[in-house]
This record gives sequence, C-alpha cells and structure tokens, in this order.
Amino acid sequence: MSGLRDAVRHVAAVTTKAARPHLVRRCTSASRRVAHTRRTGSGKRRSVRTWYTTERYRRCGKVRRGTETYRRVLRPEHWCVRLDAVGGDRSRNDVWYRVTRTAYGDALGAHDHARLEFTPRGTGC
Repeated sequence: MSGLRDAVRHVAAVTTKAARPHLVRRCTSASRRVAHTRRTGSGKRRSVRTWYTTERYRRCGKVRRGTETYRRVLRPEHWCVRLDAVGGDRSRNDVWYRVTRTAYGDALGAHDHARLEFTPRGTGC
C-alpha cells in the first residue's frame, strides 16, 4: 500500500475492571480397592490366585475460592494512518488504514504529503 501521508491517529485501549472465579488446587486423601492376580501352572492345571489390597492416594482438583479482579480489554489499542492519492489515484483521498506500531511511528516522523509505503492491517479507524 502506498500513498501520501495525510494524518495519523492513535486510538488508546479501553479497559474495565472485571471479576472471575479464583480457582485453587485442593487435594483430599482417598483409597481404592486394587485386585492382584497370580497365575500358576499351565493347561488343565492352570490356576489363578486373586487377592485385594487397599491403595491410598491423593485426589487433587481445582475448586473455586472467591473471585479475583482483572483488567478486561473492551477495545484494543490500534494505530491509524490516513492517506491521500492511494496507489497514485487522486480520487482515492482520505482513506484511513490500520497499521502496525512501527509503521505508525514511521508515519508520525514523516512530513505532510510524504510518500509512505506499508502493509495495512485493516481499513477504517
């Protein structure tokens, strides 16, 4: 995208305070019955001996404990450049393009009606 610099605009981000559930890790002790088997012999003389034991373990999971506040972004920050004579066409004046921060910095440092060339992120501002 190329054209003549007309104006630049920085649109600041808009945020608000919001709350979300606060999750903490909570563990409890638990037990389960485990079956053990031992096979002996072969053919008709094959036998299986089974015995059971109780295995203890810790079951952990996240549970809600109160809320936490954070900054929620309602409108993200963006930078815009308005061009005249886009692509050398004088009829396409005053078109706003959303650009990266570095392209905005280059446009901000350039003189009025200086030729700029960048890749836009979008149109409108």
